[in-house]
Amino acid sequence: MRRSLLLAMSMCIASTLGFAFPVNGQSLQNPVIGIVDVQRALRDAKAWKSVRPEIDRLRGEFQKTVKAQEQRLRKAEQELARQRVILAPEAFSQKRRAFSEDARKVQANVQSRRRQLDRAINSTKNEILKNLYVVAREMAEAKKLKILLEKRQVFISVTSLDLTREIIERLDKKLPVVQISVESAGAGSAQGKK
Repeated sequence: MRRSLLLAMSMCIASTLGFAFPVNGQSLQNPVIGIVDVQRALRDAKAWKSVRPEIDRLRGEFQKTVKAQEQRLRKAEQELARQRVILAPEAFSQKRRAFSEDARKVQANVQSRRRQLDRAINSTKNEILKNLYVVAREMAEAKKLKILLEKRQVFISVTSLDLTREIIERLDKKLPVVQISVESAGAGSAQGKK
């Protein structure tokens, strides 16, 4: 998904800059190109750094909760195995069904919370990426660039074409912090740095 989003972003930048493609065999005169390392920009942006501790905390809480539930289910399963020899077959079957239902509910809850946390993290990254796009577009227009390429798509280039540092600086001014919001279903409530 991230790769397709980056490709779409590159195509949008390309389309909004109004490329002048060669016509009737004419070549471009003085093509002006810039390069941006989108992954580095996202990773080094102040906004991402501002929210990273909160993301790590939420992930840690999630892992702690999952581990506790796994331990509880393991103990319940051991207890069920111990009771197998002392319970009547019908009573054991009933307890086994109850345990299986409990395990299914725990699994569904864990999956739901994981999706919720992933959505919150992706939403936060997308907020930074949207602002990165705006900043990159503004820089491309200011520098009268014909094209701004994502660094992973470039095989070889001169370092003077790399505008990543400048774009990060502009992004840091535009969006110095960002919030992560996780719906309150145990994975955390609306949280974030201000």
